[in-house]
Amino acid sequence: EKVMDRIVELYEKKYKDYALAIIDIEIELHKSRSLMMNGKISNYFNSSQNRNTFARIMSKAYMTNKPYSITDICELLNANRSSVSIMVDECEKEGWITVLRDKNKAMCMATEELYVAMMKYVSWRKQNGKSIIGDHFKAIDQLESVLKHVGVDIPDMTFGKKEAEDDDV
Repeated sequence: EKVMDRIVELYEKKYKDYALAIIDIEIELHKSRSLMMNGKISNYFNSSQNRNTFARIMSKAYMTNKPYSITDICELLNANRSSVSIMVDECEKEGWITVLRDKNKAMCMATEELYVAMMKYVSWRKQNGKSIIGDHFKAIDQLESVLKHVGVDIPDMTFGKKEAEDDDV
């Protein structure tokens, strides 16, 4: 019983360490985005959260060879059609996305230029994520395995709150 209590305490401590690492990586991400904003493509896609996420959606479309419609993009960004259409037009003019038009439907995906820029970011993110959160994630993952194996409930580190979007940071 005491051993399990110690493991739970260790889990809670390691989870807080992991939370601090997540906070650190988000701070690093912010700093690096502002430092890396020295080219047209990074300036554009780092200038707003919607543009940033739009770059990821377009890159995913390129990588899976499954273009997204404007309606799909609106839903994923929780944005209105007008603002998404403006992004699509701006990015198409810059050559960052390809738009396939058929009757009333426009299907969009990244061009190789945006894909290459995204892969540079992914490489940076991999290094940064591994160095900042990797060990913390491994530790809590291993402790969760031990707790599950011995039938002990994993502590609720959300402090009992339901998934409330208003409470998310």
